[in-house]
Amino acid sequence: MSGRPRDWHPLADADPVPGDPDQLVGLGKKLRKTADELGRQVRNLKAISKVDSWDSDAGKEFRKKAEGSQGKLEAAYKRYDAAAVAIGSTIHEVGGGYQDQLHAPSTNYASDLNRAQKIADSALREAREADERRSATRKSIDGLSGSNVKEDKEKLEGKLDLASGEIEAAREKVESAKQIRDDAARKAREAIDGIISHDSLKDGYWDSFLDEVNNWSAKIATACGVAAMLVGWIPIIGQALAGVLGTIAMTASLIGLVCTVIQFARGDADWMDLGVAALGFLAAGIGKAFSKYAGKYLAKTLPRLQRAVSRPGARAAGNIAKRDRQKLNRLAGQRSSLTAREKLKAFGEPFKDHLLSPSGLKDSWSNIKVVGRPESWRGMRQTFGAQGGFKSFTFLDSGVAAEVNAAKIAAKELPEISAINKISSKASAISLTGSVITVGGLAADPEINPLLPG
Repeated sequence: MSGRPRDWHPLADADPVPGDPDQLVGLGKKLRKTADELGRQVRNLKAISKVDSWDSDAGKEFRKKAEGSQGKLEAAYKRYDAAAVAIGSTIHEVGGGYQDQLHAPSTNYASDLNRAQKIADSALREAREADERRSATRKSIDGLSGSNVKEDKEKLEGKLDLASGEIEAAREKVESAKQIRDDAARKAREAIDGIISHDSLKDGYWDSFLDEVNNWSAKIATACGVAAMLVGWIPIIGQALAGVLGTIAMTASLIGLVCTVIQFARGDADWMDLGVAALGFLAAGIGKAFSKYAGKYLAKTLPRLQRAVSRPGARAAGNIAKRDRQKLNRLAGQRSSLTAREKLKAFGEPFKDHLLSPSGLKDSWSNIKVVGRPESWRGMRQTFGAQGGFKSFTFLDSGVAAEVNAAKIAAKELPEISAINKISSKASAISLTGSVITVGGLAADPEINPLLPG
């Protein structure tokens, strides 16, 4: 089909009846080919199901499977057949004038769109001719002179009105063309919807419910997971908020994983879907586990450091007990200061930190109460003032950030203990590793990260 007109002056600013009937016919032919092939397979299955000579167990089982597949194939055939008929695999041309085209019976969407475009194109040609006459008449009126100006002007104004009327009639034809196109689109849509909404291939209530829950759980997990990392650096308030958001993210990821497992068992999800859902849950849990590990690592060093700082005379003398110094240096130099059991516990805790568990619910309620206390907000402002406001920004997990800051503050009192910086750096590296894993899980697949760009 030739290209559509681009300039629709004086009728419209753009093509009022856009579309390509030839492309629609190409789609209709593909749908018809698929429908015919499905119909052929249905006939083959019916023939096989009636064969009684193959009376072995294998034959009986095959016929049973064939009969079970026949209904789905018939439903698929009806879908493709309805779509092919509604869209159209050929264009039915309509001859005659405007009235013949306007009142021609509807056939298929491609044909009706073609008919509507012909009406609109014809109206555009008529409107352009009328507009040219109108412009010429206006120039004639402006150039009138002589003794019969009044009489000549009346005649020209009559021509001007006639041209304007023709343009208005052309606009009405365009509106009729748009109505033909809209009616054809509605008819095609209703024909297709009428088939797919009531056949055996239509998703049931549980299919739609699982899809909806899975979709929203992915969005919630992403939003809360990202938000937890963004607010966790805020003293006191942010740490409590991050705890609540992290718990919600873990819960949403777990719900999404459960929904995907159910869909997989029902045959509505494949191994890739299952792997992606598991990756989202595991990445969030493992990322949090690294932060738990860093927190436990700091928990073994901070008490000794804080006792050394608070020991009478320690700051005045600039020294601490040799035993404490040696212990801190040893902890800083060790590859790991946690036992295998402590590590296992650290990596297992995050997978229990969700709203479906008593511990996760209890922790979330405690964090909510922290956010609601006025003294928490006062403490946040005081900490901001002591640390220099936004200079305390960090990407560390909220459960570790406070301990790292405490270690750095304590280290200022004891500058000769180089182990403190090593301990803080190691804890920071562990926690940042967890954050990278969490972000990696969110960015692994568009189904996991519907709120992230890219």
